[in-house]
Amino acid sequence: MKRGQDLRRLSIFLIGPALLAVGLLFLLPLARLFAISLDAPNLSLSNYGAALGSSGFLSVIAVTLRVTLVVTLACAVLGFPIAYLMARTTGATKAVIGLLVVLPFWTSLLVRNYAWIYLLQRRGAVNNALMSLGIIDQPLDLIYNEFAVAFAMTNALLPFMVFPIYVALQDQDGSHLEAAASLGASPTRAFFDVTLPLAFQGIVAGSLIVFATGVGFYVTPALLGGGKVLLAATFITREIEVTLNWPLAASAAVILFFFVLMIILAYARVVGLGRLSGVK
Repeated sequence: MKRGQDLRRLSIFLIGPALLAVGLLFLLPLARLFAISLDAPNLSLSNYGAALGSSGFLSVIAVTLRVTLVVTLACAVLGFPIAYLMARTTGATKAVIGLLVVLPFWTSLLVRNYAWIYLLQRRGAVNNALMSLGIIDQPLDLIYNEFAVAFAMTNALLPFMVFPIYVALQDQDGSHLEAAASLGASPTRAFFDVTLPLAFQGIVAGSLIVFATGVGFYVTPALLGGGKVLLAATFITREIEVTLNWPLAASAAVILFFFVLMIILAYARVVGLGRLSGVK
């Protein structure tokens, strides 16, 4: 009995700083955001009505959803082969692949965005290379549009998809594939019937991380969108810095927060809370 109490006290002691940090750095600012959106102490919902009644904000949400879903899908399509290769290789090869995956984290996001501007502009390296090879006659519009924003966001968020899938693949029991082969399944059939379903948990976790992070992206849409691609974060920033409408910006941020929360809850309902949290 005393041992159990000691363990509970130790658990509370260890988790206490983390809970305090969450309270101070997340819950208190969120409460302040709610207060601003409600025009405290008046407690008015007029700002939410203004945000939801604005066709401009609804179109921004639609664009944000479209771009983020494209980025999530692109990260899944590109990230799975990389994670699969990492899980099936050993030694120096695995180390090199892992290094290439985390390499973008060693460079500032701002620097990477400016690099993409240089590469994708009309007289940039990509257009010049395509024209030199005779593939195109005129420079393509590769920047200051949704394509540029989605492309750069995919580059920034790809590692967040690779590692959850890699962990799921790494945890798979090799005997499952051996059993499938002994039953006459071809490598392709074994991949789709065994490997891919067992990696589903990693794909879901990676998709959640990429989507939730991408919805709030600001720097990349602001630079590579060139003011033409307005996502939720850039809309909120504009309301704060240009129109100085803090209550409307706060209500838009709260709406965005609950929007992401509903997406996460929908994921949890579809795949199950146990699989979403990693509990087997």
